[in-house]
Amino acid sequence: RIDVDNNRHGPLYRIPLDNPFVNDPSARPEIYAYGVRNMWRCSFDRGDPRTKEGRGRLFCGDVGQNKFEEVDIVEKGKNYGWRAKEGFSCYDKKLCSNSSLGDVLPIFAYPHKLGKSVTGGYVYRGCESPNLNGLYIFGDFMSGRLMALKENRRTGEWEYNELCMGTGQTCVFPGLINNYYQYIISFAEDEAGELYFMSTGFPSATSATGVIYKIIDPSRRAPPGKCHVEPLPVKVKSRRIEFVPKEKLILKSEPTKRPKTKPTTKGPVRSRTTQPPPNTSSDWMEQLLKLLRNENYGQVMSTTTKPPTTRPAKSRKGGKSGEKRGQKRKNKSTGVSAARTGSSEIQNGAVRLVNSQGRGDRGRVEIYINREWGTVCDDLWNVKSAMVVCRQLEFPYVIRASKQSEFGEGRSLPILLDDIQCTGKENNLVECVHKGIGKHNCAHTEDAGVVCSRNENVS
Repeated sequence: RIDVDNNRHGPLYRIPLDNPFVNDPSARPEIYAYGVRNMWRCSFDRGDPRTKEGRGRLFCGDVGQNKFEEVDIVEKGKNYGWRAKEGFSCYDKKLCSNSSLGDVLPIFAYPHKLGKSVTGGYVYRGCESPNLNGLYIFGDFMSGRLMALKENRRTGEWEYNELCMGTGQTCVFPGLINNYYQYIISFAEDEAGELYFMSTGFPSATSATGVIYKIIDPSRRAPPGKCHVEPLPVKVKSRRIEFVPKEKLILKSEPTKRPKTKPTTKGPVRSRTTQPPPNTSSDWMEQLLKLLRNENYGQVMSTTTKPPTTRPAKSRKGGKSGEKRGQKRKNKSTGVSAARTGSSEIQNGAVRLVNSQGRGDRGRVEIYINREWGTVCDDLWNVKSAMVVCRQLEFPYVIRASKQSEFGEGRSLPILLDDIQCTGKENNLVECVHKGIGKHNCAHTEDAGVVCSRNENVS
């Protein structure tokens, strides 16, 4: 801790007189606390708006080494354990057994299964979202998770919750979106205590794709006219640019194009007849029949399979050569038909959505690889991976990437993919970066799912 005020003349900074090691010749006088590894980032709690409880607490996210990320409340002169401990676990066994170190444990630590680089945030003390008051909101740079800690005043422990994005109808209101770029770099608060975070679509702080998001809780808003703040005047050299929120979903996938069939023969054209344009809306009768077919299984599935290829018929010619060509055509057709019986009808990488809700636009993701169906783990699962699945099933919009086996556990199937990272442009999940087919470190309680839609404003 250093004092940088009034540094135009003399030293660049001064040492505060109440720093804990000012009078210790074996320590640097700038040190305020120690035993931390790589803190990113720290913030002060401005306290409860009415009681000022919690004011001045210093919250920091400390990036871990091999297994754990942690959040600390930093106090003067305290030792926070590194490198004897990483989170609540021992890192250096020899140092960890030394009880004289007086380590201060973190208020929360999470394994690399949830994320691999913590980004410290803020305690929400704003006015617009009353339900968020007192929550420490932070994230993870690599996994893109938004998380919150709530203090239990009776026990002094901090309870963990994951922040979830609102579904389609919730985010119909102007200015609201329900997705964000994955790599969370930093958090910020304005003068009114409202929270923001910045993330990018590329895992680098130098990426030019950064976007700033404001955190809104649509479940409960402050009464109109209650929240009012007079911003302090700030001198700027450039002209002021008004903030304009993005109201639409960032990610949109294009439906796959069906193969076009060519006419078999060209006859003499005597007159032209105009045909009505093809109906682009879904056939409700066909969807109803699909639902009825799947009732025998007790669940609804949306599956991608290999579409049958159609070849234009050729005009026949007389003689033996024509007969031979016809015979070859018959043999070839028979071979293709035989090859398409059983499991060989399904392409490698095909997906299906399984649920018990009677809906074909959402469900647990099951993928077909090497002649077997299996599930997908939700580690690193995000809206880009969900977009690949929805596009395979010919849905143009991704409403939500589902986690924590929201649509049930596929315990009868093997887990085929884990740690999936997609750009959103792949043809199937197998083309994305992943841990390897059949390799995983998760359970069916983490089966991933998706919610797709043909319209943007659908839940």
